[in-house]
Amino acid sequence: MALQIPATSWIPKPSPFLSWNFQLSKSIGSLRRLLLPRCSQYHSAAQTIIMPTPSSHSSSHHRPKWESFRKKKVVLRVGYVGTNYRGLQLQRDENIPTIEGELETAIYKAGGIQESNFGKLHKIAWARSSRTDKGVHSLATTISLKMEIPEYAWKDDPNGIVLADYVNCYLPKDIRVFSILPAQRSFDPRRECHVRNYSYLLPTEVIGITRKCSAAEIENNISDFNNILTTFEGEHPFHNYTVRAKYRRQLPSQQFPGKGRFSRRDRSSKKAQASDIQENANEDDFEVDVADAVNDGELEYHTSETSDSGDLVDTGDCQVNGLRNRNSTVAIRARWLHEPDQEDRLSTAHWRKIFCCCCRNLDMSLGMGFVELSICGESFMLHQIRKMVGTAVAVKRCLLPRDILKLSLNKFSRIILPLAPSEVLLLRGNDFSLRKKPGNNKRPEMHSLVGSEEIIKAVDEFYASVLLPEVSEFLDSSKSPWKEWLDTLDANTSIPESQLNEVRSAWTAWNDDFQKRSLMKLTSPTHNRVLDE
Repeated sequence: MALQIPATSWIPKPSPFLSWNFQLSKSIGSLRRLLLPRCSQYHSAAQTIIMPTPSSHSSSHHRPKWESFRKKKVVLRVGYVGTNYRGLQLQRDENIPTIEGELETAIYKAGGIQESNFGKLHKIAWARSSRTDKGVHSLATTISLKMEIPEYAWKDDPNGIVLADYVNCYLPKDIRVFSILPAQRSFDPRRECHVRNYSYLLPTEVIGITRKCSAAEIENNISDFNNILTTFEGEHPFHNYTVRAKYRRQLPSQQFPGKGRFSRRDRSSKKAQASDIQENANEDDFEVDVADAVNDGELEYHTSETSDSGDLVDTGDCQVNGLRNRNSTVAIRARWLHEPDQEDRLSTAHWRKIFCCCCRNLDMSLGMGFVELSICGESFMLHQIRKMVGTAVAVKRCLLPRDILKLSLNKFSRIILPLAPSEVLLLRGNDFSLRKKPGNNKRPEMHSLVGSEEIIKAVDEFYASVLLPEVSEFLDSSKSPWKEWLDTLDANTSIPESQLNEVRSAWTAWNDDFQKRSLMKLTSPTHNRVLDE
């Protein structure tokens, strides 16, 4: 059954960048009532928009698709609870539940993807602002694609709410499309997303705040924790906070015998591979190979209760990259790279810029105490935020010394650090900017997607009614995943003092040399001549 929606001339045509007035809000409400499952067919002799009407009582197989008018690039703002999914990115195995798998199916059933393109995201230029790992949640994932759209899709609906609500009819309740807006063909959500803001909800007892604490003790604990967190701010190499191999540029491994050089075709191929690696290095998350995890000290403890859902802490049982002494059975948890190691080199992708890392005030709104950590940066690597939180908690609990932070943020150190649970991590928001233009210039559609009051209201409603109740189940420090994680953290996080002292001595020598070279550069004639000019 197709629904005919009147598009008569009495409805004022709004500008996407003007504020809502009463008459426009009234017309949008009418459109929404017509499009949502409880609507009935409406006939008019006036010019019409042909849109099907899904019924909430009928199965998804009997819901009609909208009639495609043309194919156009669009941008979606999506929110989801990641508890029941194995991450955002679509997996080749159809039995693995993912957010993108549900989204693709819902858009296809709504009429936004042709049958010939279903299951082939590359054909519709599917792209995302960032990826999230298993169990991580989001309120601001941005996805672009070339979608089949109905005629007059955004007429009297400048924020794309009606179109989004229609797709939501085919989605489970833990995934929500907040808006679908037309996008310019050159829009690239990953490259233009220059700020990503994450929140991590942490039970207060994890950092020593109990119900018996006085107001002064609570304030002192939060202030102390903030002093730890702010160490991460700035631009640093975060290689100790991720799977290093995933962000390492590959060097050519083969040469033609006798000539010692590559052919033109081979050089072109290697250049393309290097370009792909550098491009992928800016993604927020990657799939993890076990071999790479072992190489970089990323294997975690699992208990029978949490093996399917919880990453706890690194074992430190590393056998490659020098993290195990070849002449000893003792695991090396901290060392200094005194000489270059081609198998454990860093690249520019390991450097990340953190704008803000802080802890908010105590929150008791869910009946239990928790604090919200805000981590805002340009981009993040796999496990980076969870390792930052895990390390900060270990320092607060006096399991690691305070100077472990500055030591771990040096490019020559190799240190095994704890990994915090994923169940309470969520992407709060993004910001976008045209990189090739000076200043903070946004595309018109991104102004609406990020700042529209109507879209923000829908996001807040989803957070309060769907996401927060789900996440609240993981805020009791006496239950999973925190009980197991804390037990493992307390038992396995310490680093032998001899290893720490070796790294400290090497860091001190490096810092002295760095200061001398910086002073020489400032006092050099060349530097002074540049200043004079």
